[in-house]
Amino acid sequence: MMYAPVGFSEAEYPRVEYQRRQQFWDPIRLALFTLTIVAIIGIAIGIVTHFVVEDDKAFCYLASFKVTNIKYKENYGMKSSREFTERSHQIERMMSRIFRRSSGGGRFIKSHVIKLSPYEEGVNIFMVLMFRYPSSDSVERIRKIVERTLYQSLKINQFPLTISKPSFRLTPIDSRKMRNLLNSRCGIRMTLSNMPLPASSSTERIVQGRETAMDGEWPWQASLQLIGAGHQCGASLISNTWLLTAAHCFRKNKDPSQWIATFGTTITPPAIKRSVGKIIVHENYYRDTNDNDIALAQLTNRVEFSNVVQRVCLPDSSMKLPPKTSVFVTGFGSIVDDGPTQNKLRQARVETIGTDVCNRTDVYDGLITPGMLCAGFMEGKVDACKGDSGGPLVYDNRDIWYIVGIVSWGQSCALPKRPGVYTRVTKYRDWIASKTGI
Repeated sequence: MMYAPVGFSEAEYPRVEYQRRQQFWDPIRLALFTLTIVAIIGIAIGIVTHFVVEDDKAFCYLASFKVTNIKYKENYGMKSSREFTERSHQIERMMSRIFRRSSGGGRFIKSHVIKLSPYEEGVNIFMVLMFRYPSSDSVERIRKIVERTLYQSLKINQFPLTISKPSFRLTPIDSRKMRNLLNSRCGIRMTLSNMPLPASSSTERIVQGRETAMDGEWPWQASLQLIGAGHQCGASLISNTWLLTAAHCFRKNKDPSQWIATFGTTITPPAIKRSVGKIIVHENYYRDTNDNDIALAQLTNRVEFSNVVQRVCLPDSSMKLPPKTSVFVTGFGSIVDDGPTQNKLRQARVETIGTDVCNRTDVYDGLITPGMLCAGFMEGKVDACKGDSGGPLVYDNRDIWYIVGIVSWGQSCALPKRPGVYTRVTKYRDWIASKTGI
């Protein structure tokens, strides 16, 4: 909606008669003007010099070390397990405390645990550390700074995990190697310049779901298309071959040879295109009630993970999100009820709504089952819509993204007291594992 200028009458704002000015360029004014110009030029030179001299770039290192005061658990080998996630977050928080408290704390960007493995007296940790330094710096000099910072911090601070200092190794890696290592972790978003994309970057650009997504912002989003008929549904990449989507997307056609999947922020042209080789619809999907509205599609050829194509994390079945948790829905669907498909990927921030609220007589009157999740706003205005079906509802947990819902159904789009209804992914975690091994 366009906002028209607000009108005021002359009575409200009476005309002011200004006195005629004397000659502007008297000596005092000329001196002040000259000083102002000099100051502006000085500031401009300072800014340019800052960005030229401080031409920062990301320096990445593979860190490995032993933690001696915890025991290895079998589930540490599963990156999707709650145990791996919780322990990784604890280690990453510890690294953040170590490096953000140091004198060069602003140089620390992020850390990601890549692997936890057993050893006799504890756990081996492998992780990526990212720092921002002037491009003129050497990797060896920065490595020494990082090591010195770590040793000093371990000496003077108490941490919940005991790091064996002699075991600490820091190896410089280039951005390609870093990306390959991070590909072993799901739910990580990176910019095209190989810098982490924080969750706040998405929140700041949302205006009722009308802002389009940037490259690499939602790299697990796929478009499922019928050959000859175009985009039908969204889907989410959960491995290099498997897509998670909604069962109702395949009501009319379950023949995998008729389907393709594309990736990227536009349908045309796509970043990547793949054929579908297998479709698995939940055995107990009921069209009339929308129960068990979940399906899987397997690609004939795997995709290579990159900054623009990446898998989302599957949540542990025990994950619970309280009402009013901030989540994001993305898709190529229409922006008004029964409108056309959008060529460019769009996104919206919504909030989870408790099942008790969603099942009220004035909302969905008991239609929400345990396998469903409501999200949106009770006043409407922001919602998924036609063509978004099968797409992801994702939740950010310390810049690791989890798919918590699949766009399933709703009454019209963005109506008051008619929020979007999503398939609750945690309810189907075991089903997904039984079909895919993920």
